[in-house]
Amino acid sequence: MADIFHHYEYLLVWAVYALAGVGCCIVWWKITASLSNQGWRDLARGLVLVLIYTPWYADESHEFYAPAFMVLVMDLLLEGAKGGLQGGLILLCSLFVMLLGLTLRLLFGRRSGQQLSD
Repeated sequence: MADIFHHYEYLLVWAVYALAGVGCCIVWWKITASLSNQGWRDLARGLVLVLIYTPWYADESHEFYAPAFMVLVMDLLLEGAKGGLQGGLILLCSLFVMLLGLTLRLLFGRRSGQQLSD
């Protein structure tokens, strides 16, 4: 019975975290709306999305997830630079995928925009 409560607590914590992340993203969207350059605006928004929503394993048993940014910070504080590789590597991979997506969006967005103006 205790395992069931533990599992629901875990899901409840992630639900609260997801809702708080949505709130942070809404505020960040309003802050970055004043940026005139679309590239910098999308980059800033994507960076926050990656930092908030990228999960990673919180322990060695790979049973529980935590935000990769928090895993990176805790590993750096508690274990030093060697421990920060796991959370940092997944954040770098997620940032690469985000940059790749923004690049493709920029390339294909311009092509469709040019076709519409012709």
